[in-house]
Amino acid sequence: MEPEMHFDLSSEPWLPVRFRDGRRSEVSLRDIFVLAHTIVGFDVDFPTLEPALLRLVLALAYRILRGPKDDAEWGRLWEADRFSEDAIDDYFARWRHRFDLFSKEFPFFQVADLEPAGKGGVKTANSLVAYAPSGNNVPVFTPITDRTELALSPAEAARWLVERHAFGSASDKTGAKGNPKVKGGKDTPAIGYLAWIGFVAPVGQTLRETLLLNLVPWQYRNLIRGGEDDVPAWERDPLGPTRVMRAPDGVCDLFTWQGRRIRLFPERRGDAIVVPRVLICAGDEVDRRAARDVDPHVGWRMESRRGAEVSYVPLRARPGQQVWRGLSSVLALGAEEQRAGVLSFVEGLQSRGIALVSLLVTSAKFGNMSTTLDDLAYDRLDTPLAVLNQEDPAAATVAIDAVTFAAHAAQALGYVAEARYLSYDLSFHEESKRHRVPEGKAALAKAARSALAEELYGRLDAPYRHFLTGLANIDDLERPRAEWAALVEAVARDLASRELAQLAPAQAFAGVAGEDRFRRMLARARNEFSPSDSPEKGAA
Repeated sequence: MEPEMHFDLSSEPWLPVRFRDGRRSEVSLRDIFVLAHTIVGFDVDFPTLEPALLRLVLALAYRILRGPKDDAEWGRLWEADRFSEDAIDDYFARWRHRFDLFSKEFPFFQVADLEPAGKGGVKTANSLVAYAPSGNNVPVFTPITDRTELALSPAEAARWLVERHAFGSASDKTGAKGNPKVKGGKDTPAIGYLAWIGFVAPVGQTLRETLLLNLVPWQYRNLIRGGEDDVPAWERDPLGPTRVMRAPDGVCDLFTWQGRRIRLFPERRGDAIVVPRVLICAGDEVDRRAARDVDPHVGWRMESRRGAEVSYVPLRARPGQQVWRGLSSVLALGAEEQRAGVLSFVEGLQSRGIALVSLLVTSAKFGNMSTTLDDLAYDRLDTPLAVLNQEDPAAATVAIDAVTFAAHAAQALGYVAEARYLSYDLSFHEESKRHRVPEGKAALAKAARSALAEELYGRLDAPYRHFLTGLANIDDLERPRAEWAALVEAVARDLASRELAQLAPAQAFAGVAGEDRFRRMLARARNEFSPSDSPEKGAA
């Protein structure tokens, strides 16, 4: 009889991290706390893994530390050199049996004896990996082919297991035997909760700092919901095949949400244990209306109001662009927007000498009936706490205005980009408007405008990040305004000159018209952003 297989996540290395000395390695759940002060952060090979793993470890931190309950407890943790090994060992001594990946009774984040309702439900491990092709569901960007059948190591399987609960797609249609919602062997789930929201989390210089920056004390009931009764998945009764939609009890419940019903099928191959097959079925769905009062990592915008009933949608970074271009949404500065609770908490830490945090931002875009992950926003933005200050929004105003000015410069460049497609139309009475893009070339002109705008943003990316961090401790905010205005204008004019120089002689008049529109719009935008230093103040 083949001996039982085990993989204890509390003691076996499986979490990929990078240390302060540059080493990359994998650590266990115990060691990620013991060594947290020496670890820079997670070292994942796919973006969706980081927020999923971070929230798992955060839930564990709340339980190990039994809080923090208030600011005083949080302050003592911040001032300490490291986490208490006694508290860590006491917790795992009690709950170690729930962290065995291949346990017969309590397999971690799985349902023991889960079976498909019909035939063919057990699939290759490809279906567990976000970037792996699986059947007809092929991600847009993937380094492997649909003929590759993965056999995951226990560490890899554990990481993707956690990720799948958070970012699972609607392709997980296999019905679970015993689930009354199954029809014809199928049961279509909603996409994972983390795949639906826009995620933002502060990151410190070490993993220990990152964990503490995200451990909002329980006293902030307006920002999170938590407490002794809020427990993670492994402290709950084992789940069966039946799934429900419910409100999360608190952050530990939400951070370890069982968005799927999963069972891994490990095998021994020589001396190694691998996971070549997996069963993934629909799991619990988060009551999204209730999540707004629990989740500290997402901002919200009011979508509609019908009488006393108000509905909200998550604020999300836009995949395909630098996160600073959507900084206003990250900071939730709109009148009908609600900031991510963790940012409101971190904002108050300036008194402890914290001046700067890095914001980890992710957002997923699904295609093909939400069955494939098509694109991701995944970025980090070093942000001064002064920019997060809601009582004194001066620095935030400069930061957002700078983004707006860059957007206006990109829009102005559009006039130059489309010059090669302009035709002269005598039907317009005003000479300045007679050059226009004919309908047959509209798509080409749009693509040219977009390409030149993206080039501008690419050249402004590093400068904006430097500009933003420079707002940390500046009394005179007009100086950075003037410096940014001059930089953006110089880059925009350089790109415009290059485009105009490439026009054919027959396009000379169109080029003059495009350049004139470009200069006028750029001058107006600069005068609005930084009127005191505008070289063309008052230009129309």
